[in-house]
Amino acid sequence: MKITSNLLKCAIVVFLVLSVILWACAGCCDAGTASYKYNSVGKPDPFRPFMDLEKKDRKLREAAPKSPLQKISIDQLRLVGIVRSGKKMIAMVEDSKGEHRHYVLHRGTRIGMNEGRVVKILTDRVIIVERIKYPSGKIMEKRVILKLRAEENGGKS
Repeated sequence: MKITSNLLKCAIVVFLVLSVILWACAGCCDAGTASYKYNSVGKPDPFRPFMDLEKKDRKLREAAPKSPLQKISIDQLRLVGIVRSGKKMIAMVEDSKGEHRHYVLHRGTRIGMNEGRVVKILTDRVIIVERIKYPSGKIMEKRVILKLRAEENGGKS
């Protein structure tokens, strides 16, 4: 027991002596480094990300294969039907030019050449939000509504 307490006392004394020596050395070293001032001119910002994530995301979106629905202008599409499936609404549009192809729309479907996205499907219309980029570089959101029309041959107007 006495040996353990002597070893503990010795360890504490060594720790205190080393602390004092290190503190004294740190005081000596401060005199030489106190005059140093960091100059950031010409040096990279260490807190800036290595990659521009927005540019990378944009490049990935542009490089991603586009669906046929994203290659057609929205004004070339005609809303032909809307169906409710449980709580979900599903719409169908038809390409009015070309081969009259039909496409199914859900909420969130990408549509049109201007990064459009279906935001809401109601009982008589589909609401789409497009991102229009102007030559000035400004990006604005444009709301487009496709309305369901009654059949011209015998339908109610």
